[in-house]
Amino acid sequence: MTAESATDRAGEPRTSAWALALTAIVGAEFLLQLDGTVVNVALPTLQSDLGVAVAEGTWVPNAFFLAFGGLLLFAGRLGDVLGHRRVFLTGIGLVVAASLIAGLAPAFEVLLIGRVLQGAGAALAGPTGLALLAQVSADDRRERAFGLYSTVTGLGASAGLILGGLLTWAGDWRWSLLVNVPLGLALIAVAVRALGLRDPRTRTRPLGLTSAVLVTATVGAAVYGLVHAAEAGWTDPWTIAALTAAAVLAALLVFSDARSPEPLLPLRVFASRERAGAVLGLLLLAAVLTGFLVYLVQYLQTVLGLDALRSGLAVLPFGLALLVGTQFLTRRLSGIDLRVRGVVGLLPVLAGVGRLTALDGDSTYLTGILAPIILIGLGVGVAIIPFNMIVLTTAPAEYAGVAAGLLQTALTIGGSLGLALLLVPYAGPGGPAENISAVFTAASALVLLALLITLLAWFGPRSPRTRQSVSGRS
Repeated sequence: MTAESATDRAGEPRTSAWALALTAIVGAEFLLQLDGTVVNVALPTLQSDLGVAVAEGTWVPNAFFLAFGGLLLFAGRLGDVLGHRRVFLTGIGLVVAASLIAGLAPAFEVLLIGRVLQGAGAALAGPTGLALLAQVSADDRRERAFGLYSTVTGLGASAGLILGGLLTWAGDWRWSLLVNVPLGLALIAVAVRALGLRDPRTRTRPLGLTSAVLVTATVGAAVYGLVHAAEAGWTDPWTIAALTAAAVLAALLVFSDARSPEPLLPLRVFASRERAGAVLGLLLLAAVLTGFLVYLVQYLQTVLGLDALRSGLAVLPFGLALLVGTQFLTRRLSGIDLRVRGVVGLLPVLAGVGRLTALDGDSTYLTGILAPIILIGLGVGVAIIPFNMIVLTTAPAEYAGVAAGLLQTALTIGGSLGLALLLVPYAGPGGPAENISAVFTAASALVLLALLITLLAWFGPRSPRTRQSVSGRS
């Protein structure tokens, strides 16, 4: 019995079938978020084993994020054309195969190929899973489904650190990649049973291959330029060439989409100030959180001397606080405008990241890290659901898939850019103990920018004709 066939008189999946479908979709999102961070705590061990430097090692998470973020919009279009169920299952299958390649890689270059393919599989499964979530959830279930989805999005990242630390401690860094194989196969089995293999009739439309190539190339050039700047400086010819190429490719993308009858990223998606502000806010928040999780773990291991397992467990309070924010504080604040809740959530994030600027070589976990990461977790837990809901619920019906892809693109590209931007102060002269303060100073500036952008977009002056209501509840 599938979620498509097991329906009640209103045409919606019965509760048991819906719960199984929700398990498959949310479970897949958890796996994709897990993949983004599961190797982070293993990076020092991995770097030593394969003989690579810190800057080179950042390409292990970056290779995943680049492919994931660069292909998300194209994957959303692919789901619209070929069917969300088929593309969703194909994506999970690709993650499984890529995890075998990465986990068994004999050299660093093969590992990066595996991580790129993992990101490509995640790009196929991510937006199509989110589109399926909207399809199988009635209005009275949709807010619960999105709430659980938002929770898993945040928890997957911190759970990846804990699981990666446990697997690295118990065995080897390769286990943190190979664990995807049994998890992915189990999810495929549940998804086939819950969702079936048949898709509703799809609409014939162009795939937008030119725009897809330009998006991927733009993101790749930009992040490469930033990472290279950390290694060789901002005046290095390769740094200048990469960043210039990114700007030219971005201009070509805008020109190409403007001439297309069905652009990969329709400008109408940004017509709503609420939606545009939420997308930019999510991008900046993802940049901060991804950099925070990667460089804090590096600090825990290289400065405080924690092993992979203990550094993973050290981040556990962040995940627990995030769970409290999404599942308990959100209920208490459910009567408040989504925009207000989003802004309120950013405030403790700013306070927590700001407190981490005091870290140095003499700091301890209990006095310097524990309270700030709890604050960050609570803030993200309060903010993430409103941001997600604003993006997804204000989009026109015909652009629901694009909005889902845009949301995940913001999260993924934001994470990749955050790694590159924050690598610049982290890799500077002086070493991790001296540079960690500069990392979180830069991260504080990004949170402050997100706060200012959302305040202006959501509460700034506007004409009555363009005012849109997003005072929904969740």
